[in-house]
Amino acid sequence: MTKQEIEKTLENGEDVWAIVKNHTTILPYKANLLIIEGVNDNGYIGNKAFYKTTDLFETKAKAEHYLHHANVTRTEQLPFLTWEEFKSGKNITFKAKNGDEFLLKAKQESIYLWWIDTNNIWKTWDLTEENFYRAYDECVRLFRGEK
Repeated sequence: MTKQEIEKTLENGEDVWAIVKNHTTILPYKANLLIIEGVNDNGYIGNKAFYKTTDLFETKAKAEHYLHHANVTRTEQLPFLTWEEFKSGKNITFKAKNGDEFLLKAKQESIYLWWIDTNNIWKTWDLTEENFYRAYDECVRLFRGEK
């Protein structure tokens, strides 16, 4: 909505909905708050609150749609495991950048990197601390999709 559209909607006695509080809720817009175009986030100038025009919507449904569906992101992290944890029986599973899933585990005197999708062993090493770090390097390579 443009500033003019917002003002006209309010003059007609209709509601304008605002995304507020770091984009976690919506509220009916208060006409006494400033509307500033080209500002990145809701906030304050002195003691006056302001809204970016792109955070104002003509209907509650449109505001809710934006609130729940805009800027959906996912951050993935490779699980971290120390040598001591690994030796004591802990393992990790992770998804490679290409979508394949892997399991890093110790079994008997070996380190196995299982390719879960095929139930095959991707690589194996002797169970040593040095090889554990090599195995983790391979996990990082797969996770990042590096060759």
